[in-house]
Amino acid sequence: MKKVLIGVVGIALIVVGGLAFLWSNLDSIVKDAIQTYGSEATKTAVRVAEVKIKLESGSGSIKGLTVGNPAGFANPNVFELGMISTKIDTSTVTKNPVIIDEIIISSPAVVYEINKSGVSNVDVLKKNLGQSAGGSSEFSASKGGDELKLIIRKLVVEGGQATVRIASLGDKDQIVKLPRIQLTDVGKKSGGATAAEVAQILSSKMLKNVQDSVVKIGVSQYLGKSADALKSGAIDKAKGSIGGATGGAGALKGLLGN
Repeated sequence: MKKVLIGVVGIALIVVGGLAFLWSNLDSIVKDAIQTYGSEATKTAVRVAEVKIKLESGSGSIKGLTVGNPAGFANPNVFELGMISTKIDTSTVTKNPVIIDEIIISSPAVVYEINKSGVSNVDVLKKNLGQSAGGSSEFSASKGGDELKLIIRKLVVEGGQATVRIASLGDKDQIVKLPRIQLTDVGKKSGGATAAEVAQILSSKMLKNVQDSVVKIGVSQYLGKSADALKSGAIDKAKGSIGGATGGAGALKGLLGN
């Protein structure tokens, strides 16, 4: 009987110790998960400055989440997501799916680049995310290794802006305000969405939001065309324009934004 009691106490201590470790290290666990799975999905470096989770109130915040630019682009990051705040239905934290009442992403900053080859960083990122869809990475629930799923009642992205930078125009910046995004009941129809699926849905919405916004200022004419091709086309156009050398200089100046 004494040995049985010692065994029970030992198991209890292990369980309590494990819970204490999880509780005290939850912030770092979430931070590591975001960086690991985010980097795998985007195929770029995803970094987080700070994570704060308060299980007793079901609230949390993430600061300084950045998504690195794909190779071949000048700016270090394509996304800087500012402040992310969340509220979780605490009655569901031990269930599957977990219900998140809301996620608010405030003041995201995007750098939309078209490099000298006429390729945009947003298109490359979309391609990377498409390749990652349906991949093997997933969060696992504590019981039986079942895939953990989420239902998000409200997901909002607001106060965002994009900096447009086109290499053939000398990387001069133009600022574009981004429309507000609001999604409701994400994952509800399917009985919950995996963390990877939520990331895919949100990323696709944000990337489309950026693309739709920058198209309005005429970036499409620079896509798929190298800086040399654009310059050559401008010279040809200038040579054929009325006004000779003066008109030609004006046409080239207008194209290059000088």
